[in-house]
Amino acid sequence: MTADLSFIGRNIRFLRRSRNWTLEDLSSRIDIHKVALGRIERGINLPSAMVIYQLSTAFNVPVDTLFSPDPIHQAPVATTETTDTCFISLDPAPAPLAAVLMNACREIMAAFHALEDICRVPKHATVPLSIPFDPDYPGMETLAARMRTYLATGDAVVFDYLELFENAGLRVILFPFPRGAASMESVSFYEPAFHNAFFFINARNNTEKQLFSLARELGSILVSNQMNRRKTPLFPPSEEDTGRPINPARAAGRFASTFLMPEPAVRATVGQLGVSRDAWSWDLLLRIKHRFGVSAQTFLYRLHELDLISDPTRNTLDTQIKDFYAANGPIEPDASRRCLTPNGRFFDLLLTAETKATDTEEIQHIRQLIERLRITDIK
Repeated sequence: MTADLSFIGRNIRFLRRSRNWTLEDLSSRIDIHKVALGRIERGINLPSAMVIYQLSTAFNVPVDTLFSPDPIHQAPVATTETTDTCFISLDPAPAPLAAVLMNACREIMAAFHALEDICRVPKHATVPLSIPFDPDYPGMETLAARMRTYLATGDAVVFDYLELFENAGLRVILFPFPRGAASMESVSFYEPAFHNAFFFINARNNTEKQLFSLARELGSILVSNQMNRRKTPLFPPSEEDTGRPINPARAAGRFASTFLMPEPAVRATVGQLGVSRDAWSWDLLLRIKHRFGVSAQTFLYRLHELDLISDPTRNTLDTQIKDFYAANGPIEPDASRRCLTPNGRFFDLLLTAETKATDTEEIQHIRQLIERLRITDIK
């Protein structure tokens, strides 16, 4: 009987946390005292039939989910409330997110929330994730500059963006995406209840791609939130558009490019070296792109945007880069020189929680999750 009580309580707690609800939130929805609900979650008391029905209604799940050995795979991904965690996609016709990746992300988010609850730390980000901007390329560059101001970096070159994001209260998790989603670069989820977000980055990719994916996901959340605030399309199509008309996905890409390579920083670096527009060499390009932590192709494109490289020189280097990728696959030319600190906040919370938690079974479950998903600690 005790095992059954603990099992049901864990399911209730998982469903509650996956919706970002506190004990008070859920207890008010099912009209019982939070102390009584806490005893049910800890497996001390058995919920009555009426409470089971009320829980099923509040969570919008079948009653069977409360008794399931794996509620993660039975509970709906999202409901319609403003407190829900929202999957972010700017693709107008997104391919279905692999179920195995969605389940992994939801498990990690539930574990992260559990650790935050145990450690009693704030769940809100310290930077805004809903910022008005002009829906054009210059507007995205201004947005990137504003976000860097909020993060207190200005135009400085940042060595470790993972630590920067985590210091702002954002949740960043690097892990190898499972089979069926291994080709995906990143996914993100926005939490309106806490004005915060989760960023999941595929650890199978090289460092440069990881950093660009992280910045692009931040841009995606900012763009998505602004789109949701407006009643008219943020990026309406126009027959007059030429070249590369902006759309949500390109807006997020421009944000990422500008966020990682601010124009003043790039111009200052090039100016200090005295590099003329036609003097860029293969070795020089690779040496300078390492300073910004981006791929050779991304840095070359940024130089072109800022008119810091001539077209013939750019075309020559672009051919060399494409030939290198064709011969070597996803490996970055001249390897990667950035050293990141992956999952630092997650493991910091875990170690702290282990000194505070009275429910050792929950900590053990998180440890098993870490091992199963191969989430690695700081090296």
